[in-house]
Amino acid sequence: MGLLKYFRLNVEIMSTQFLIDSDQSKKRRITYDENNGEDIISYLPEFITSRILSLLPTKDALRTCVLSKDWEHKWTGIYNIDIDDDMRFVLKKTRKTSFINFVDRIFFFSRNSTLKRFSLQCRLEYKAHRMISWISAALMRNVEDLEIVYNDEVVVSPGRLFNCTSLTTMKLKWPCIFRVSSQNLFSSLKSLYLDRTKFQGECVPSTSKSVFDFPVLETLELENCKWLKVNLVEINAPALSMFKVVCYSYLPEVDKCQIKFSKAKLGKCEFAGRFVEDFDFSATSVFSATIDIRSIRKIGSQAGLLLQGFCGLNHLKMSGDVVEAVVESNQGPLLPKFNMLKRLEVLTKCNSGALLELLHAMPFLESIVLQMWCWEDYDYDEVESLPSCIVSHLKEIRFSSFCKSLPEYRMVEFLWTNALRLKKIVGLRGESSEERQRKKMFGQVGEESEEKEIENFWAKLKTVFEQKEHGIFVKKKMLT
Repeated sequence: MGLLKYFRLNVEIMSTQFLIDSDQSKKRRITYDENNGEDIISYLPEFITSRILSLLPTKDALRTCVLSKDWEHKWTGIYNIDIDDDMRFVLKKTRKTSFINFVDRIFFFSRNSTLKRFSLQCRLEYKAHRMISWISAALMRNVEDLEIVYNDEVVVSPGRLFNCTSLTTMKLKWPCIFRVSSQNLFSSLKSLYLDRTKFQGECVPSTSKSVFDFPVLETLELENCKWLKVNLVEINAPALSMFKVVCYSYLPEVDKCQIKFSKAKLGKCEFAGRFVEDFDFSATSVFSATIDIRSIRKIGSQAGLLLQGFCGLNHLKMSGDVVEAVVESNQGPLLPKFNMLKRLEVLTKCNSGALLELLHAMPFLESIVLQMWCWEDYDYDEVESLPSCIVSHLKEIRFSSFCKSLPEYRMVEFLWTNALRLKKIVGLRGESSEERQRKKMFGQVGEESEEKEIENFWAKLKTVFEQKEHGIFVKKKMLT
């Protein structure tokens, strides 16, 4: 009865009246009437029944075969298949065999030549040929959206997957090995997500190069992926708008690999984790980037190579470690001018000297966001030359995790006293009376000179800025 109610609800949403051709010559109008209990579901056109069943979980769609003889094979018209080896079989002894029969039966009886989605999640271990056969069955039915979640390693030919002309979206959370050739064309993919995938070159020479062409790819996400026996990877993706790479797993020493992007206009680019690869974006344009590298090799050289390709950035996020590493590795003077950059976010604490050195390469910066937790003190009297962006263009400063220590107040004062065009400070908060009282109670009050310096800071600030909201200060309009 639950399934029937579900169908009736979908029928009401789609339409309340249908024309049914019952005998090829006579048409009759059937109207749903809940009071008289008339069964209109069995008279629905096949494409509507298939659509409704495809919206159900696959296990429930198959259960409709027991409703009546008319419904015995209606489920075979579904075009969304979403199956999980833990969703239906409880007994561990028979779970694997039952699941294999279950999936084989779906593909054997399926009448659809086209699948919109095929999702397979397996927690148990299956033979490699079994997994390949299921994926091949989906590809033979021109699947558009493919998702595989599996934990055992399997060697796969990428041509079997990517060359399917109907496949537009693929998500693999699967430690499979792709044996790639020197030229790889993936003509139809628009979205690709790979987790724990290993790309292995077909030849051993150290000069091995592999080219990947993605004519229509828009989104590419790589998580914990590795490149083996490949030293240079060239990715041609003219439609690519978002690239994200994450790697937090342990990476043993593998072949050094450079990944070069070309013919792309990236709206968003993210890097997080530990990498052994070098990424080169010098032949692309990137609008926004986030860099948080914790490399097992030198961070500075990797980040420096990345930044060489980010001249056209409008928005840049960097961890404090990356900022310091870039400057300390002598990449600072070699950095290009980021003439388009308007907003910089520093995600973790950073040495003030390194930050000021980096700002020299950002002449038109208008907004800066600083993570102020545990900011270290710095002698700002030692600054020989101010970055031009602070003097001429900086309009907004935002602080996150402002913990009200003296080094932080000194940093703020240095910025707002030198930023002639500054209009707003956000996230700046002083101690409340309750906080001061609590400090006195636990003996956490600083030296008298420090307390006096903080008081003077607030006095100076309030002569120039007006507090609009809690933590938001706007520069006062000066009379001319």
